[in-house]
Amino acid sequence: MAALDRPLNFGSGVMELGRFQVDLGTRELRRDGVAIPVGARAFDILAVLASASGRLVTKDELLSVVWPQTIVEENNIHVHLSALRKILGSDRNLVLTIPGRGYQICVRRSELAVPSSLGVPMRVAPSNVALVGREMAIQRVLAMLDSSRLVTLVGTGGVGKTRLALEVARRAEQDAAEPTYVVELSGLTTRDSMVDAIMEACGQPTGCAGVPEGGVACALSDLRGLMLVDNAEHLIAHVAEIVEALFATNNHVRIVVTSRERLRISPEQTFRVDPLETPPADASQTDILAHSAVRLFLQRASAMQVTVDADGRQLQLVGELCRRLDGIPLAIELAVARVADLGLDGARRCLDDRMAFLTGGYRTARLRHQSLRATFDWSHALLSHSERTLFRRIAIFDGLFTLDWVGAVACDTTLSLSNAIAGTDALVAKSLLNVQMEGPRVLYWLYESTRAYALQKLRDEDELEAISVRHERLAVCLPRRAYGGYLNPEPGSVSRTSPAARPTR
Repeated sequence: MAALDRPLNFGSGVMELGRFQVDLGTRELRRDGVAIPVGARAFDILAVLASASGRLVTKDELLSVVWPQTIVEENNIHVHLSALRKILGSDRNLVLTIPGRGYQICVRRSELAVPSSLGVPMRVAPSNVALVGREMAIQRVLAMLDSSRLVTLVGTGGVGKTRLALEVARRAEQDAAEPTYVVELSGLTTRDSMVDAIMEACGQPTGCAGVPEGGVACALSDLRGLMLVDNAEHLIAHVAEIVEALFATNNHVRIVVTSRERLRISPEQTFRVDPLETPPADASQTDILAHSAVRLFLQRASAMQVTVDADGRQLQLVGELCRRLDGIPLAIELAVARVADLGLDGARRCLDDRMAFLTGGYRTARLRHQSLRATFDWSHALLSHSERTLFRRIAIFDGLFTLDWVGAVACDTTLSLSNAIAGTDALVAKSLLNVQMEGPRVLYWLYESTRAYALQKLRDEDELEAISVRHERLAVCLPRRAYGGYLNPEPGSVSRTSPAARPTR
């Protein structure tokens, strides 16, 4: 046999492709363990692609390995791939052609003589702290997972998406006896690091730089259980691509994503994680205690040995603190830590400077959860230039406002109306701006803490005076009944009490 006609030696080992096994040692292709005939060149192509472990193989690379001493046209690859796909039958999509780039196979390699080195899924340990006010949300998300394999928990920073998702995963693990794979993305910055995190969490080999989504998905095609992808907003497009590709090859895995915005892919159901309920200003003592934000405050206060008397005044102060902190669990927990030093009255007085005041989170918490400012810094960094401009300028509104008012106050030569409209949609999508319907009208509003952060940005950019003038002109031009008192007569200040126009929960 001439040297160039000798079969290539790919070493030993078996590669699994769904129902097929590629035995490199015996140069044999088997379907469900039964050998099936395949041509030598077709097997060589299959072996090269399978050996790449999901990596894209270029045309030149494939030609140089399969025809090492012969100059041939790419059409030769197509001929043998066509024959190979006929053999694969209904599994023909295991071999992918990436137009203009090369070829790729969906493979999971197992050296049958060597014990598996794959990891084990993570078991979600029960939290040491009871999750307050989320039982209905837990049940709702579990029900959504029964009807849809992808649920994204969306909400503003610090609202408790991760805690809720972990509890959902723990319950699902108990109820369905299925494993959970937790993928933490908060410290990652690139697509490749995200892919490695997914592969590692699922017990697969890492080092997948450059592997297309289809290759990653095929490597996980047999995955069973629940995957929790946590903190996806800064890699949202890459996460969407991976999840969509995974669902194309895997009919079993369920996925919960936490993010400040949704993935926007077809299988997705979205669950908005709202803040905890806060009491109105005129609530009775019994009513105050019935609200979940207050219960969280008292739970954390007890854990820190902070005594809150059950008399009306102290409970009223707790209710006010929770209300002005928008019922955001992170903000409440940070406030409780400062109450231990300053007392309830001192904490209330410091809320006007809450970005400096609300610090000192858990040492083990992510950096962006150790202060309220860091939480907003994270969201702000993900905005475009025009979105940042719009965000700080709409902070001039205290309470509800309309898109027309946004145009009157925020737009100028540096921010067009079209960019303001697009930016408004983006801020809503990224959980920085809230929407409320009032009949046919669409109204917008900011959480008090969100507004406090945005107002500081307005001051930092030296725009507060100019935007305040526009705001005052708008108030003069509109009849009082047109805005119903929504416009704050002191636009540069943070509201000390929730105005009537501010929605309550």
